[in-house]
Amino acid sequence: MKKLFTLTALLFFIGISAKAQIFTIGPKIGVSSTTLSIKENADNYESGDARLSYHAGIFTRVKIAGFYIQPELYFNAVRGQYIDPNRPVSEPVEFNQNKIDMPVLFGWKLGPVRINAGPVASFNLKNLEDFEDADVEDYKTAVFAYQAGIGVDISKLIIDLKYEGNLSNQAVLGQDADVKVNQLMLSVGYKLL
Repeated sequence: MKKLFTLTALLFFIGISAKAQIFTIGPKIGVSSTTLSIKENADNYESGDARLSYHAGIFTRVKIAGFYIQPELYFNAVRGQYIDPNRPVSEPVEFNQNKIDMPVLFGWKLGPVRINAGPVASFNLKNLEDFEDADVEDYKTAVFAYQAGIGVDISKLIIDLKYEGNLSNQAVLGQDADVKVNQLMLSVGYKLL
């Protein structure tokens, strides 16, 4: 009976260990540097300076044959600005939004270093009516983007540096100024499993 109990306990812990090597989940927080990309337009809107913002959520990672898939879900408070030369005061106009980002990153890991890239679905929590001070004429509540970056795993700690760029326009300023959001993101996560 003791041998059966010991064997069962040993198989249980081996199973947990194997799962821990294949599947990871944990919280993730970080900061972003955001810029707005505004195409040439008739109203002469221009991109403003980069602004700092933050993001927080969860990540999972599943290892498959030397590669991994890392889906994430996080709240992203995006802060941006643009220049409107038609205003009497030439101060930058704030373009702030809150969104839920869902990237699915595909990557490769060599030792503690990882490289990854993948698509992102972004769902904005603001509506067109929420932009009181900005000259937003059209605003998308959902956009597609991409992320690409590098990361490192140090024991249970993960550190990621990624670039995110919109594939579709986020908004339209004035008559024809298409706006895309670009972010450089630095985040830290902790593996719970």
